[in-house]
Parts: sequence; structure tokens; C-alpha cells
Amino acid sequence: MKKLLISTLCLVSFALTACDKKPQDTKAGGVAGNSSQPATASLSNNNISDIKNDLLQLQTLNNTQTQETANFQTEVIKAAQSGKVEEVRTVVDKMQAFVDGFNKNLDNIPLKSTEVSALKDKIKQSNNLGLELAQAGIANPPDITKINELQKKGTDLQKDILTEMQNLQTKANNAK
Repeated sequence: MKKLLISTLCLVSFALTACDKKPQDTKAGGVAGNSSQPATASLSNNNISDIKNDLLQLQTLNNTQTQETANFQTEVIKAAQSGKVEEVRTVVDKMQAFVDGFNKNLDNIPLKSTEVSALKDKIKQSNNLGLELAQAGIANPPDITKINELQKKGTDLQKDILTEMQNLQTKANNAK
């Protein structure tokens, strides 16, 4: 059980930081918006300027979350290695608040492109999946089949997010 819990929480911590991975061609700088995106706003499609701006805003948010994510990773690993169920449950509860806050911050980015909006939705889905995986890992008894399915789904989703982010960055960088 302890090895399963440690591996599950480590995977969850990987899922939380996968959003911090920047595409290789990323350019630094920019300002993120803090206002909520209107629900009725129409999003552009294949507008390179909007894609560039939206990617920059998404990266800026990720950069602000990096230290908190790193601290959280350390706490997750410590709790899992301690083997104390209450410590692990406390960390999973903190994880719920972290994921909710991060997803709310993602929703508050005033995106203009359908492409980056879809990417944002996948990042939120990944965050929620990571939380679900952590909760499955602390269940008593843990459902190994469910954990394995969630791990595979999470790994596939992370690959998809990274590929999509790199494709959008390449599209934005190659536009004249």
C-alpha cells in the first residue's frame, strides 16, 4: 500500500508540474490579464496574434505558480514517505484547494483564441484528474484498477497537452 501511495502521489505531483513545462521556443516577458473572460465573448480561430498573446498569458500564470507547485511537490513526497495516513489526507486536502485556485486563475485569463482556450480546458482537466488520482490513492482500500486507469489517462493527457502547446508555439513563432 505504501509503495502504491508514494507512486500515485508522485505521479500526481508530476501532473501538477507538467503545466509548468515550457515549449522549447518560448520567448520571455509579457503581462497577464487578471479580469474574468466574459462568458459571451466570441473567440477567434487561427488568429496568430491572439494565439501568441494567449500563450504568453498562460505561460505567465504558469510562471507565477511554479514556486508554489515546487513547494507542494515536496510536501506531497514527504507526506507519502511518512506513511502517516492523516498527513497524506491533509496534503490531499491542500491539493484540492491548490487545484481549485489554479483552475480559477486559468478561468480568469481573458483568452481570445479557441486554440489556447481548448488547451486551457485540457490543463484544467489534467489538474482535476491529478486530484482524482490522489484521492483514489488514499482510499481504503485503494482500487488498483481505477488508479492504473487514471494514471494512464493522466499520462496520455499530459502528452497531449505538451504536444498541443508545442504546436501552438511553433505556429505562433513561424508566423510572419
